[in-house]
Amino acid sequence: MSKYRKNKEEEGNPQNPYFIDKFASISPRFKIGFLKFWLAGMTCFLAFMGLPSRFDYLDRIVMYCLLMILGVEYLSNSIIWWMNNDKSNTLKYLPHTFKRRSALSILMTTVYVIIMVVFTHYFLHFWVLLGIPTIGDLISESTVDPFSFAFVYLLFDFIWVKSRLLLLRLKKKKD
Repeated sequence: MSKYRKNKEEEGNPQNPYFIDKFASISPRFKIGFLKFWLAGMTCFLAFMGLPSRFDYLDRIVMYCLLMILGVEYLSNSIIWWMNNDKSNTLKYLPHTFKRRSALSILMTTVYVIIMVVFTHYFLHFWVLLGIPTIGDLISESTVDPFSFAFVYLLFDFIWVKSRLLLLRLKKKKD
């Protein structure tokens, strides 16, 4: 603890056990958003720029989907599940609510990832057809870049999560 800061107990307030953790002050939605952005960008980088040139675009898309299925199921969903506590309900950021690490959960994650990748691909394709530059066009004249793919993926994930929550509220209101 810095010698310039006063201890919280000395001021009469109970000490926060997470005071030394600088990430505790960041909202869980920003942490989860960054995690999803990073996962989408990292897997795009691995699938599109990490494979040798003998692989065509469809092979790269399939590799991207496989990496995203594993990343969402075992990395992203696990971290979102672990972040859940009494103060912040992070389970609402999950793409589905099926039992974790079951066959049905992997199947639903596969459906979720395929839908997200298809929408992201066609949105970026439409974006390029309109003549609007992507981040990769601005930086290195490459239309497939991890940043654009991750931003669009995050946009569609936001729409997916909000739609799922809206459907759950409507279902609850109906019952």
